[in-house]
Order: sequence, then structure tokens, then C-alpha cells
Amino acid sequence: MNIEKVVEASNGNLYEIYLKEEEGERMLNIAIGEQEAKRILVLMDGVQMPRPLTHDLFFNVLNGYNIAIEEVVITSFYEGAYVANIVCVCDGEKKIFDARSSDAINMALKFKSPIFASEEILRVVGFHSSEMEVELMPYNDIKIIIETSDDLRIEGLEKLLAIAVVQEDYDAAAELRDEIERLKKTKDKE
Repeated sequence: MNIEKVVEASNGNLYEIYLKEEEGERMLNIAIGEQEAKRILVLMDGVQMPRPLTHDLFFNVLNGYNIAIEEVVITSFYEGAYVANIVCVCDGEKKIFDARSSDAINMALKFKSPIFASEEILRVVGFHSSEMEVELMPYNDIKIIIETSDDLRIEGLEKLLAIAVVQEDYDAAAELRDEIERLKKTKDKE
């Protein structure tokens, strides 16, 4: 499965990630939390955070013990939630771990591992890409333009600060807070 699109859901508190078969037209859409969606977008954009977030920490720990994520499999849909498995390999031994689909996708992106969906889940809750109300634009075709005005920089840093606080990354939060204060003082002098 490939990530086709990540969009804010209509209720504003959730995001939807659209996955499409690599060699087919069936798709899944999965509702995920805002923080998980933003982390997926950061990984897809290749942005390096100044300090490790939770998924980065988990990646570093696994790498430190020579554990790789071989694949992620979205296995079923149960009581309104997708169930995923993370397949890890260490010294030739495989272990399978239950995970939220959003965390599993984040880790697959971090490890550059493939994402699969079971045939059953595609049959039960999957849909054909032609059923989409709006044609999906492939993620790689999106161009992001960043303006560098102080107001926009401050706004962006404040969003990163909120993420750092939610992720309990207080070192990064302190650095971001200091940079925001510096930019605000510079702006006030002008």
C-alpha cells in the first residue's frame, strides 16, 4: 500500500490517511489523530526535527539493538478501528507486535518498510479509487512554498512547540520557546 493523501477530516480533530494498492485500484481510508498525521507528513517531507520525537526515539532504540521493522500489515477492522501488526526481525528471528495503524504507518515510514493490507480488510472496508468524490493528487506532485516572514516563522515554531509539548519533548520545547521569544523581540524592535 502507498500513501496517496493525508487530509484534515471535516470534524477538525482527526485526519484521514488514504492508502492505495501499489498495483491496483483498491483503497483504504483511516482516521488518525492530528499528531500522528503531522508526524507522517514530517516523515514524508523528510524534515529533520531538532530533537527526537517519540517515533524517532523508538526507531533509535530498535536500531541500537539491531532490530528492524520488516513490514507493517493492516490486518482487520474491529469496532471502528483498524488493527495493524508490526513485523520485527532481530538476528533472523521474527516477532509480531500489535499496534495502532497510525503508529505502525509512522514506523514503516521511519524504517522505509512496506505497508500491506490483508485481502480480507480490502474486501470488507476497502473501496475502489473511482469511488472517491474528488480525484486524489499524488503526494509527490504537491509543491510546498514556505514564506519566511517573522509572523509565519513564529506561527510555525508555535505549532512545533505544541507538538513537542504533546510528545513530552521538553528539551525541544525549551529551544523552540527561546527561538519564538527571540523572534518576537526582534520583531518588536522593528
